[in-house]
Amino acid sequence: MKLQRSELKRARIEIIPMIDTIFFLLVFFMITSLSMVQMSAKKVALPISTTANSKPVTKVVLTVDDKGAFFVDRSEPLSYTQVLPLLQEKVADNPHVVVVINCDRTQNVEQFEYALNIAKQANPESLMIATTPPKTAAR
Repeated sequence: MKLQRSELKRARIEIIPMIDTIFFLLVFFMITSLSMVQMSAKKVALPISTTANSKPVTKVVLTVDDKGAFFVDRSEPLSYTQVLPLLQEKVADNPHVVVVINCDRTQNVEQFEYALNIAKQANPESLMIATTPPKTAAR
């Protein structure tokens, strides 16, 4: 007696589960990117800090770039005399604002100290120094 062989079914690639997975990844990356805090300041090489983890919500960024120029919130370069009145104006507009000092690590301590003194004179509620966490720091 001869047994009948059933025909072998060809393998199929189901596309519906792949589409579901792609949409799940898309939503995941969209939500993740919305939760990232964007710094509205000129890019500088930040110093490394092991305690860096705080992200202020309402902030004014005082930047000292690698050439020693001062900026407030991506503005045009400012002179020494223009920085303090602009910071005082921003602090007066919002008393709960956080001033973030964003100083390039190649700058000498004098420039950083000047930026720190100006920020303190503006009398913000909080004052922070921007640093790079050690894992993401390029040495």
